[in-house]
Amino acid sequence: VAEDNKDFTPYWLKKFKTFFDICDVNKDGNVTKEEYIDLSTERAALPSWRVKAVNGLMTMAYKTWWSNEYTDFKTSIAFEDWVQSIEKVSGSTSDIHAVFEWAMDFFHIVDLDCSEDLTLSEYSKFLDIYRSTANKRAVFHVIDRDGDNVIDAKEFTYGVYHFSFDQAANSAAYIFGSRD
Repeated sequence: VAEDNKDFTPYWLKKFKTFFDICDVNKDGNVTKEEYIDLSTERAALPSWRVKAVNGLMTMAYKTWWSNEYTDFKTSIAFEDWVQSIEKVSGSTSDIHAVFEWAMDFFHIVDLDCSEDLTLSEYSKFLDIYRSTANKRAVFHVIDRDGDNVIDAKEFTYGVYHFSFDQAANSAAYIFGSRD
């Protein structure tokens, strides 16, 4: 990624690289559709009907953020290509709405008891899908803004929004963790 990149701070480039490395399961420097979608779906360890929903959401995210017109619809993406794609795709109001819709869909998938709140166990499944190395309890408590020991839909979407769009949000640093 070019040093003169104005769209992402070094902090966010590091976070994107950490996320990319987590998704690059075989560590070959490229993320494939299989690594991002199939292996993520496998990691979900959810009931089969919910795994299908995870597969659908991951497929949509892959087509939006990874394999699109900016990457010539490649099925294997290097980090530099992915960041350039994100720069071109991100930032519009429609992207913000898409992230909120995606977050709400994911919230309902991991809300296994359909209570409209996520327990630590349910939220942990979301982090497991992404092979998160973060301390799940610490992340959970950062997102549980009202301290009631459950994450509601508003708190969940707020956390996803900050991870996706707010470069100044310190709490977003905890969402996917770091391997350093």
